[in-house]
Amino acid sequence: MKTNYLIFLFVITFLVLGLLSFAGCDMGDMIHVKTPNTIQQQTGLASNISLNEAESEYQLWYQHMQTAGSQWKSNIEHANEIRNMVNQLSLSALDEIGPTVAGVPILGPMLPAASGLLGLFLGSGKLRKEKEASFNKGLDEGRKTTSMPVAAT
Repeated sequence: MKTNYLIFLFVITFLVLGLLSFAGCDMGDMIHVKTPNTIQQQTGLASNISLNEAESEYQLWYQHMQTAGSQWKSNIEHANEIRNMVNQLSLSALDEIGPTVAGVPILGPMLPAASGLLGLFLGSGKLRKEKEASFNKGLDEGRKTTSMPVAAT
């Protein structure tokens, strides 16, 4: 009976000491989190970081994304204001010039056609570059996908 009591006391003592040692350690430094690939590329973080480091890095990254996003939104809104102003100016100019030009036999029908042609060619270079970059990126992603070995089933 005495040996069972000593074994029980021994187990309880080591259990309490083990729990106390865990209480003194920060488990956030021992537990690791996998960092997403896109975040690794943006920030240069390792693929696995401690939970404590991940929480602080996430806060920094999130604040940066919010700041960059709000700045980008502000730039877009500013550009939209400029576009709307130019559109209003051009429409008001057409309203002023239109009746005058309509009296001239050839210029009357040519004004809408010239405006349409100008609109077609105004942003076509940028649009072509965007489409080409998107197409090339799709090709690269397709090559990466098809070059990966398929697991045997």
